[in-house]
Amino acid sequence: SLRVRQAALTPTLRRRMTYLSLTFVGPAIAVYPFLIILGPEYFIPFALVLFLVAIGNVAVMLMTTVMVYSIAFQGLPLPDRLIKQDFIRWVLYGPFVGVSIALFLRATPVLARWLGLPEQALLTAGVVIMTVMMPLFVNRLKPYLDALVYAQDHAEIDYLRTLPRNTFTQADLRSLLENTLVVVCGALRSETGFVAAPDDAGSYTVKTLVGSRQVVRRFVNDHPLVDLMGRLSRLPPRSSGDTPPVESFLRIEGFWLLPLRAPDGELLGCLGVAYPHDDLNTDARRLIGALAHRMELALETVQMQQRLFDTLRGLGPDMQSLQHLSTQLEQATPASLQTLESDVAALPEFPQLVKEALAHYWGGPKLSESPLLGLRTVRRVLEEQGGSPTRALQAVLRQAIENLRPDAQLDPSAQEWLLYNILEMRFLQGRRIRETADRLAMSESDLYRKQRIAVEEVARQLALMEEAANRMVVER
Repeated sequence: SLRVRQAALTPTLRRRMTYLSLTFVGPAIAVYPFLIILGPEYFIPFALVLFLVAIGNVAVMLMTTVMVYSIAFQGLPLPDRLIKQDFIRWVLYGPFVGVSIALFLRATPVLARWLGLPEQALLTAGVVIMTVMMPLFVNRLKPYLDALVYAQDHAEIDYLRTLPRNTFTQADLRSLLENTLVVVCGALRSETGFVAAPDDAGSYTVKTLVGSRQVVRRFVNDHPLVDLMGRLSRLPPRSSGDTPPVESFLRIEGFWLLPLRAPDGELLGCLGVAYPHDDLNTDARRLIGALAHRMELALETVQMQQRLFDTLRGLGPDMQSLQHLSTQLEQATPASLQTLESDVAALPEFPQLVKEALAHYWGGPKLSESPLLGLRTVRRVLEEQGGSPTRALQAVLRQAIENLRPDAQLDPSAQEWLLYNILEMRFLQGRRIRETADRLAMSESDLYRKQRIAVEEVARQLALMEEAANRMVVER
């Protein structure tokens, strides 16, 4: 540890190596038989000896904890805050709870005599109370400890903690649409109604309905939603606070349809109510307009959240690469810098490089001139591929895709098989988008979205392969 400390290039690594060097003597102090030095006759009271031994054991325990804390940061491509948080969680749920329960069990006989209660009864009650109270105490204590870990990022972390409670999910959307639709149908004395909106595949689907499913299904089959949305998009827009005029509705076979729009005029979906009368009075249109505005707000919120989640998923590999790079720089030594210089997998643009190489898998400058040729896994198979860097990169990409192949016992309709089939057809077989979409029975927009996820999985698999190759070099 002293040699590593001298070779460390960053103050953070030197500080941790200092902690490790100073606390490394803890285990030696714990096992050395100091009591033998005193001989058979003690020159100091025996109670004082036991007291000093207890203090020594506590000191050794603290030194061992600090030593484990120092080692926990080495070799993990994670930010410091995550490692500190995991370490605190381990201390709270492991040693802290265990030591507390052990001390209570040891103190039970003394407490039983002091309180005048049966020892077994107090022991049983105490174990039950400790089992219930200790997790509650840890949960109350943990936010204060997390505040120390996230001292500089406290506002961001607190907001992220509350995000799951504030997120308007798809289940919340269905519940709001259904309740609103029930109110609309009840006010109009209608038995059937539905709300249609875009689905994940870029088409349209019925999000919720009230009344007869057969009536709605027959209406949708006779009038496909895509055609209906095209006709609704040509209707004149309405103001959100005004009563929608009759011209804002589309009447087809007993259904009155009202387009749901975003503030910028974008079509979000439609509200359909089975109303056999030829006209809607002003009160009915005013009620439908007010409730439709709630639906529009909910649909727009969910779509905005979905775009945000898609953006975060796209940033995931970049953030992971940056965290990995930051950790490597923080733990840098002259020896590790040689590996870092050639670590293409740590680059933020690594997922994009993988996407371009797969797109030119069967030949092209994005493959023959790709920075991925510098991967250690590529150089390892260079001789097996006749010294051709391009064929070596093709072999590594093919191996990464093969590593994603699911188990044969998995349901063929599972997401894992879908991603693997997209990779195999699009890149290994070189099929076109339209042909692949037809064979997999999916739309082109859905195929593009699933293909992006599949390419990210290939990039993650390549990063794991590269990490394993680097680890083998370091061990040698």
